Amino acid sequence: MHYCQGSIVFDELRTYTPSRLGGIVDVIAQARIGDTSQKAWILPNGSVEIAFFLDGARINAFHMGDDARSERGSRRSFSLLFGASTKPQVVVAPGTRAVIVMMAPIAARLLFGVPASEVHNRTMEPLMIQGDLAMIEDRLNSLPSFPKRAHFLEDYLLQRLQKQSEFPPFVSFTQHAQHVLRDADPFWMSKTLVDRSGYSKVHMNRLAKEWLGTTLHRYESLFRFRGALGLMQGDNVNLASVAADAGYHDQAHFTHRFKQYSGLTPSEYLMVPKVGMDTLLFEKLPA
Repeated sequence: MHYCQGSIVFDELRTYTPSRLGGIVDVIAQARIGDTSQKAWILPNGSVEIAFFLDGARINAFHMGDDARSERGSRRSFSLLFGASTKPQVVVAPGTRAVIVMMAPIAARLLFGVPASEVHNRTMEPLMIQGDLAMIEDRLNSLPSFPKRAHFLEDYLLQRLQKQSEFPPFVSFTQHAQHVLRDADPFWMSKTLVDRSGYSKVHMNRLAKEWLGTTLHRYESLFRFRGALGLMQGDNVNLASVAADAGYHDQAHFTHRFKQYSGLTPSEYLMVPKVGMDTLLFEKLPA
C-alpha cells in the first residue's frame, strides 16, 4: 500500500472552532482534495459529521470498513451525514471541496431530533434537515470565503440549539464527560462516569445509546483509541509506552483494538502521512 504526502493531497485545509457551540460542535472545516487519484481514510473519532460538498462535487465511492453490508458504489450527492463510527470510512472523491461540521454524538439528538444510535456506524443523506438543505447548499456555494461559510453554519446550528427550552440532565453531564474521562484512571473510565453521573449502570447505558450511539463500555473503548492516537503524534513514538499510558492492559490488546478501529496496526499508522488531523489519511490509488 502506497501513501501520498499530505502536501500533494490537499490544496486547502482550513478549520474554525465555533465557540458559541462549545461541547456540541467541535470544529467546522473546509478541505479540498486536489489530486484526482486519492482515496481518503477517515478513522473513527467519535464525531457525528455532516459534509456539504461544494459545486456539485462527485463522490465516486464510499464505504465503511470492510463490512459488505455498508453502502457502496458511485453516486452524486451534495451532502452526507456520517454517524459516529467504530470503523474506518473510505471516500473516493477526486477534486472535491467540502465544508464539514464535526459534532459531538449528542448533537444528533439535540440538534436534529435523531437518537445517536440510529446514525451510529451509518452514512446517509441528512434527511433530518431536508427542509433546510437546499437553502444551506445555496448559501455555502454563494458565500465567497470559508470564514463566512463557517459563521453561517454556526448561526444556523445555534438557531436549532436555541429551540431547546432546556438541556436534558444527561446532555449537561456528557458535555463534561470528556473532562471526567481525561482525569480518570484509564483502567476505570466507565466506573468513574457512572459514579459521577448519579445514574445506575443500566440506566446510564440506556441513555448512552440514545445520546452517544453506543454503550458506555464501547464509548470508553473509542475514547481510549482516540487518546492513543493523540500520543502517537511526533517522532520517536514508543508503542509500548503509548499502550500503557492510554490504558491498555498490554501491547497485544492495544494492537488488536487499534487495528479494529483503523484497519491498520499501530506501526503501519505511524508510517502514514497525516494531513492536519490525526484521523485523516490518504492512500494513492492505482492510475
